[in-house]
This record gives sequence, C-alpha cells and structure tokens, in this order.
Amino acid sequence: MTSTLVAVPGTLCSPEIFTRLAGELRDEITVEAVDWMTEPGPWGIEDIAGRLAVRIERDHGAPVLVAGHSTGGSIALTLAAARSDLVAGLLLANTGAHMRGHGDVDRILDTIATAWGPKLHAAVLDRSFAEPVPARFRDSLLAYAATVQQEAALDVLRSQRDLDLTARLPHIACPVTVLHGVLDRARSVADAEYLVAHLPNCALRTVYTGHSPVWEDVRATAAAVRALNHENR
Repeated sequence: MTSTLVAVPGTLCSPEIFTRLAGELRDEITVEAVDWMTEPGPWGIEDIAGRLAVRIERDHGAPVLVAGHSTGGSIALTLAAARSDLVAGLLLANTGAHMRGHGDVDRILDTIATAWGPKLHAAVLDRSFAEPVPARFRDSLLAYAATVQQEAALDVLRSQRDLDLTARLPHIACPVTVLHGVLDRARSVADAEYLVAHLPNCALRTVYTGHSPVWEDVRATAAAVRALNHENR
C-alpha cells in the first residue's frame, strides 16, 4: 500500500515547491501538497492546522506523513501536537519552534502592510533559494503569490511571530526529521538544533541549500521521507 505525505508550503510559497519531490517519490509515496494560503481564512497557525486535521481525517482516516516547509513547519508541528493520531511522522524543513532571532519578521510584516505587490513577492521568493531558480519556475511561483490575499500573509506571519511551540515539542512522539539548508538567509542552523533538542524522537539532516531544501535538494529530501516511512512499517 502506497503511503501518503501531506506537504505544507511556507508563506507565499506555491504548493509547486513540492513538485520535484512528488516526482522523485513517484510509485513509492503519494505527495499531496496543500494550498492553504488561498483557502478562506482565518489564517492563524492554529486555524490552518485545524483545517488540515479535518482534511486528513476526511480524506485518509489514518495517520499520514506530514512535511512542513518554513511557516508550513509551524503548521505541521501544531497539527502533530494537537492531533497525534493523524501524524505518523514529520519532516520539518527550515523552520523553527518560534521566531525569536528570525531577525526581520517585523520588517517583513511592515513591508507586507505598506508595499504589498509583485516587488515584495519577488523579494520574499528569491531569498528562499541559494541560487536563482529557472525562469519558468520563478514565474509560476510569482503567479501563485499574486493570487494570495494580503490579509492571509499578514495573519499567518503575525500568528507565527507570536507563537512559541517549545512547550508542546516534548509531547510530539512521532518520528521527526529536521532538514535544514545551511545557506538559508532567514533561518539559522541554531533553529534546527533547537527543534532537535526539544523533540523526543528527532534527527537532524543538514544540506547545502538555501531556505527551500524540499526543492533545492530533492534527493536528500526524498531520502529523509523514505526513512520516516520505513520507521512506520
């Protein structure tokens, strides 16, 4: 029986960020990328995690693997803490338990509030990769970002800024892999190490990528997913 990986992208990031991974895992694990930014709000982390729980329960009725990229990692952690019965394993890519030390979240929020538009979208997306991405893929990411409501971006980042998941981490018992691109300009390796120190069943894998190893190093990401899947057999 084919396993399922429910994949949650970061803020402003198209579900297409997981397309390479879906291809790499074809015939082994079904990757279902979630488009949470264009669904109706509210867009707080807890709200999105709640809707994700409903989706998994409705569509699968059994625990699934869950991957979270950036803000999607906060959503995935919140889901696993609240509904351990729905999460068989977690892959967390360039995320954190909180946003202390993130550095520029308030500046980003101010910019979203005052200068929302294509220039901002491009700046946020371009810094998510260590190297420039192919033009067609970049155009697709920007086209998706253009469909996102400003309110959704503000709501989720304010929620993430104000959320500290530290106290919940020891209660997440499923296997967890923290995958961290060491060239990330937003999240440091310290964020990944903090998660590993507080999650009871967790391993760290570092890769030579930017903020989006799920796209930049698909082989390493697929290997991490396969290992999580193997632990649940």
